[in-house]
Amino acid sequence: MGNLVFIGLWIAASSRPPYIPFFVNFRRRKRSIHHAEAHADEALSKIRVLEHPMVPQGAASVVQTQAELAELVEHIRSAGTFAYDTEFIGEETFHPRIYLLQVATTERVAIIDPTQTPDLSSVWSAVCDQTLVTLVHAGGQDVNAAQRSAGVLASNVVDTQVGAALIGMPWPASLANTVESLTGHRLSKGHTFTDWDARPLTASQISYAADDVRYLPLVWQRMKERLAELGRVDWARHECELEIKASESFDPESQVRRACRGMNLRPRVMTILRELVVLRYDLARIKDVPPRTFLADAPLLDVARAKPESVRELEDIRGLPRPVVHESGQAIIDCIARAKDLPIDRDRIWTPPDESADDRMKIDALWSIVNMRCIGMHLAPTMVLTRQKLSRWYLARQKDPSARLFDDGDWRHAAIGIWLDSFMAGKERLELEWGPQGPQSAA
Repeated sequence: MGNLVFIGLWIAASSRPPYIPFFVNFRRRKRSIHHAEAHADEALSKIRVLEHPMVPQGAASVVQTQAELAELVEHIRSAGTFAYDTEFIGEETFHPRIYLLQVATTERVAIIDPTQTPDLSSVWSAVCDQTLVTLVHAGGQDVNAAQRSAGVLASNVVDTQVGAALIGMPWPASLANTVESLTGHRLSKGHTFTDWDARPLTASQISYAADDVRYLPLVWQRMKERLAELGRVDWARHECELEIKASESFDPESQVRRACRGMNLRPRVMTILRELVVLRYDLARIKDVPPRTFLADAPLLDVARAKPESVRELEDIRGLPRPVVHESGQAIIDCIARAKDLPIDRDRIWTPPDESADDRMKIDALWSIVNMRCIGMHLAPTMVLTRQKLSRWYLARQKDPSARLFDDGDWRHAAIGIWLDSFMAGKERLELEWGPQGPQSAA
């Protein structure tokens, strides 16, 4: 009986589109379960709103016609600053499908339903308009949707997650923690992973979605005041631009780090893995599925380590989807063959620096010192630097004392780099004292 069930599942699977594996349907079922749980009691959907002149009161309006959308965008443009967010489902297509947009000014908060207003060009233009200030929180993907549709780069976006790191909050800080820290108001969350494509929208969905933008104008006002006190408004603006650009581009190195799961792999394997990550991205875009849906990290890593030389050898790798082998097997084999002949670039493929025991001890100490310096300056250390980058700089400095940790134009050079150079030269010292808000730098 068990074999019959397995055969039945295999037949069902083979009749599906070849690039939609089982776990996508599992995620959809999981999303539906969360949806049902979150909507079990719609009587709880009424959310308390913080009373403040910069926080729009009452329920969010739902925009369902192009005329209503045009009037809303006109209001946004007259306000000059607005908050923006989207709700999407990202596990089924290469680019996430957006099923809800939220916008807010100090006067209004609104929900835009794309199923009723398919022409969103006016919203995309507003997000990318450099004469308007667009407020987001961890809004890389949300802004990317606007950039792809408008065909231009957004240039006046403020990400409050970035700003939070520059006033001493952890990186990355959640929206709920940021709102509570700067306004004292606690958000109720529970609909992030829900069926946003279900219609009609429920009252709780609308309430939760509205709160994703309702408080951002107030948050940004208070955050900007704090940044101004610290002299970091320009730092925040510069870093927001970098974050938006980074989210818009494909970063193979970050995908390699995720795929290798911290393993200390041989440089050649890392080189092959990087090329396979790039190939996976290109094939997934053609098939219109997310890269890790097309081919998960674990089998991709197994392929890189096995280094097969033929499609037949590729078929022997467990966990590798058969449809992927049959339709893209030769492309994978050709990619591996090319990667075997590439020169090894340790910086590009993210291989750990070669640290001796003595180096490791000193780098660990220096890493702790940099972290404490950042915390004392109300900077999130992980926004400023990683231990790996510090290690590479420390080891390079042994051969070239003039090696730079940061570029001159990077705010991090002004924040930490200049001090660290002087500290390493014995011209600076680190003194800290513990105050009500934690460690305070006295250096």
